[in-house]
Amino acid sequence: MKKVIYIFLLFSSLVFSQNAEISKKDFYFLKGNIGTTPISMYLYIDDNNNLTGKYYYDTIKQVISLKGSINGNTFHLDESINDRIIGSLDGEVSSEMVFTGNWVSADKNNTFSFSFSLDNNYPINKIKIINAKLNIKDDNGSFESSRDAVIIENNKNAKAINRISLDIDETKSINEENIMETLNNLISSQYNTWKETINDKFNMQRNIEVSYIDENIISFSLYNYSYAGGVHGIYNVQPNIYLISTGKRIGLSVSELIDDVADIDLINLMRTKLTRNMSESDFFDFDSITLSDTFDITPTGIKFIWPAYKISDYAHGIIEIEFRYSELKPFVKEDSVFMYLFE
Repeated sequence: MKKVIYIFLLFSSLVFSQNAEISKKDFYFLKGNIGTTPISMYLYIDDNNNLTGKYYYDTIKQVISLKGSINGNTFHLDESINDRIIGSLDGEVSSEMVFTGNWVSADKNNTFSFSFSLDNNYPINKIKIINAKLNIKDDNGSFESSRDAVIIENNKNAKAINRISLDIDETKSINEENIMETLNNLISSQYNTWKETINDKFNMQRNIEVSYIDENIISFSLYNYSYAGGVHGIYNVQPNIYLISTGKRIGLSVSELIDDVADIDLINLMRTKLTRNMSESDFFDFDSITLSDTFDITPTGIKFIWPAYKISDYAHGIIEIEFRYSELKPFVKEDSVFMYLFE
């Protein structure tokens, strides 16, 4: 009898076993010029040579979105603001990741040469993002799971940088093969649980992107979504900010940044930003809202994030407002580790 049970359990495990699809993309932090103006670029290249990302002029710091592809040693990028294409970049890329070519405005009236490449003066300029994904539909419903993990390139084997790689996701490894195996096991375990409980629908996502990077800090934005039954799923955005010199995670509380969160001028500025696209009646208790403990660094300022349901209903989702560095500077602690961003 025991032998029969063992064979049945083994057979069930084999039936339920599913391998996730693994894909990878590389993140590059690039510096250079369009014409004579310095730029900073965050560029992702996936397995299919698709390009996505953003860049900004160092003097203006307006974020411009990028989308395109590489074909051999040539590439094309369209740039846009608010989904409106404003220009394109065409040129060649070398094996050392040096991009050269011409920028052309959307109306074809302006053309500038460009050049940008990895800047080795920065301690972090290349990151590998590994994704495991499993999508299955059958008579019981649908199962979807996708999860990212991160390895920061660390040619000098700095302990602090390895510490960041180990902390940013739950794989606790900087070995690519181990990470792929761990991600696959996590998703397979989710699938087996779903298969045994015969839920109609399961969806779990974790996406990781770089929000900000400079010589001192790096910030990752983790988007999490989960649905395992009920009216709707649960989702949030979690910033993970690190000191590159030590690998320590920082920015866990607004008290690390702001001197007095009850400052009336700061509160009024926050309220103005909250009601830019919403009315006071859209919030649960508008007059009691305080600055969120959750904040992220961007090239243009500090973004404060309230999870869904925190200050408004689910329909309004995650609520975000951004203070430009010049706006927030009067309220920042003089001894804050972030103070240099405002100088």
